[in-house]
Amino acid sequence: MAKPSGKALEYKTRAQGLSWEALRRLWRQIQDGETPEWDPGRAFEHLVVRGFELSGLRVEYAYDVPPEGAIIEQIDGMVFLGDTPFLIECKDRDSVDFEAVAKMRNQLLRRPPVTMGCVFITGAFTEPALILASFAVPHQITLWSGDDVEVALEARDFKARLVRKYNDLSMYGMTDQSLGFRARR
Repeated sequence: MAKPSGKALEYKTRAQGLSWEALRRLWRQIQDGETPEWDPGRAFEHLVVRGFELSGLRVEYAYDVPPEGAIIEQIDGMVFLGDTPFLIECKDRDSVDFEAVAKMRNQLLRRPPVTMGCVFITGAFTEPALILASFAVPHQITLWSGDDVEVALEARDFKARLVRKYNDLSMYGMTDQSLGFRARR
């Protein structure tokens, strides 16, 4: 594997030093748009991965594919729930249209079928994003809104939320953010 850049290593080291309380403070800074020590979007990526790490899951921080040479994709992180890998895509935005879901779907098509995906957003998903996530088969993508991140931080447990989202996706064939799913609750 290629040696991470100095900046990537600095971000990873900084993130690994964050406690749950420090993650809550960073979340408030992200929501306020006040993360001057981080390049745009990087604070959110590292908050998410660190949340899973503190929850006891094996993680990989952001990396490039391939590890050396011309970069064809950048992965925001990966988390392993047992033997099931989840690619992580993070968007520090108020809303995300279908492009983040479509990007994740394409990333998953290049990987073994057991690989799942998590798309995180600091705000909310638009209706087109929810429709794409609901109708893209096979269903391999969980959606995490800012509210989901808030709940996971409050509970100090990203793992439990991931398990619930994965179980809902497996049982009902739709994400918990899907319009049909939300109407049933």
